[in-house]
Amino acid sequence: MRTSGRLLPVLFAIGLMTLGGTTATAPARAQDAAQIAGTAAVSGTVEAPKPFQAAQVHLLNVDKNVLFMVYTSGGRYRAVNLFPGRYEVTVRKPGFSAETKSLTLAADAREALNFSLREEGAQPVQQGVFGFTSRIADATLVSYDELYPAGPGRDLVAKTCVYCHGKNFLPGRPYHETQWTHFVDLMLNPSSPRGAMIPAGTLSSTDRETVIAYLAKHYGPTSVKRALKVDADFPLDETVLGRAMYVEYYLPLDKQLDAANKQRRTQEPHFDPAGNVWYTDRSIPNRIGRVDPRTGEFRDFMMPDPKGDPHGLTVDKAGHVFWAETVGFHLGRLDPRTGSMLRYPMDSTGQSKGARGHTPVIDSKENVWFTVIGGDMLGKWDRKTEKARVWKVPTSGAAPYGISLDRDENVWFAEFRRGKIAKFDPKTEKFTEYSALTQPTTIRRLGVDSAGIVWYGGFSTGKLGKLDPKTGRIVEYDIPMPFSEPYDVWPDRNDQIWISDGGQGGSLIRFDPKTETFTYYPTPQTTDQPKLAITRDGAVWYTPRSSSKAAAGVLYPDVGKMTTFGAYY
Repeated sequence: MRTSGRLLPVLFAIGLMTLGGTTATAPARAQDAAQIAGTAAVSGTVEAPKPFQAAQVHLLNVDKNVLFMVYTSGGRYRAVNLFPGRYEVTVRKPGFSAETKSLTLAADAREALNFSLREEGAQPVQQGVFGFTSRIADATLVSYDELYPAGPGRDLVAKTCVYCHGKNFLPGRPYHETQWTHFVDLMLNPSSPRGAMIPAGTLSSTDRETVIAYLAKHYGPTSVKRALKVDADFPLDETVLGRAMYVEYYLPLDKQLDAANKQRRTQEPHFDPAGNVWYTDRSIPNRIGRVDPRTGEFRDFMMPDPKGDPHGLTVDKAGHVFWAETVGFHLGRLDPRTGSMLRYPMDSTGQSKGARGHTPVIDSKENVWFTVIGGDMLGKWDRKTEKARVWKVPTSGAAPYGISLDRDENVWFAEFRRGKIAKFDPKTEKFTEYSALTQPTTIRRLGVDSAGIVWYGGFSTGKLGKLDPKTGRIVEYDIPMPFSEPYDVWPDRNDQIWISDGGQGGSLIRFDPKTETFTYYPTPQTTDQPKLAITRDGAVWYTPRSSSKAAAGVLYPDVGKMTTFGAYY
């Protein structure tokens, strides 16, 4: 909340805020703690003609192209641990606008910068879109029933297209019937570069015609661009958000390599032993990238196959980076010291050509386990033999996706298209499958906490799920916001559950299993975040894959406890 600037000296002196007949204790800010040597700090007030909560203060270091973002609390903000350099600073809050101010920060500087917001018409946030830019230019915001009109084909489209791509993908593409036919057939074709995205048996020939007719009728060349209108606002806790800080390191664009796409597409953050953050870059040409969060310096490693499409990656104890290719069915290995790369077939028998790798994870013996989304398999690359083998999962069309290991090194993975959670016991080589409570659903990723409880997100149902392997009991929680799309679900060291949610423009969410409460941390950009990686100090790294500016990003839930920019497990 915000009050008149004339009252500020009095109110903050006594630690109270009074507005509209209500009184509340001014929240303490953890940023008041000691900060990292050699960094700078900026603080100030944000005034507005009417009350607001938790406005975002964006501080862009134009020298390093690094964004620092904090929230206001009680109309005040403080940003610490800022890199020295030139900054452009502004405040963002729906319904308001603010000027952009410039300043230069020296090492250990402490500066004050105040803002006055102007009231403007609120712009509703648009629903996140899987894999593509979430903002649809010149789109008319409408209700779900207007976005997907009733009639033959609506339910089929929801189950075969919307559940994977998100709510705004189809209405933002005004295609001719011949184009829709091509794309539907591409999704059905097992020989396409990425295999059959719509599993065999899902659509009959009659269903196919119905889907194409629906798409052509409602999203044809003359249709008006539409996007989902969501009237609900994120629940914001200023006391919590006042302690937090986001940092986004923006990837540079190469004048030659990125001339055609004019964008990068980051995914899958992981840390190496030196505190650097690695990610896959699925733009063309494909790259494996690294950022040093202490300096903001990037380095790219070009893929042996520029169209191999590296989906997930992981890093071993020696700092070698392994990635899984969705095209070509190889597991890659990079030695950062020499830049040398090796590619291993994901199936040493050679019987799985055309399959699509997805996400790798490393066990205690440095073997690499991986999911195979196209081909319905789980695989293991053996460190000693440097050969890989695969196991077919029990459910056809499962599309194995996210993967994790429990403390006994059982392999857990999500069956994306069948709404199941699966366990593979390496000792017995047997699978156990559990169906999510709410069906049908899609599950992208999962995580295992210190007690062995498996957590997952119902991407298409907006659920957070909890599976107790000892009893097989599953509990699901409704994520508070409408049209939620939980992508990754990952416990931190305190078994707080973090969720990356691309719904309503994007947010990281913390779930406390003890109190069963959700806390929202809206992201700096409209985006989805397909994978999380959490440091031993509780910093949550992510990649804003569908944002307008490709980045490696991190949320410090309590920046006052931050001691280093380095990222360590």
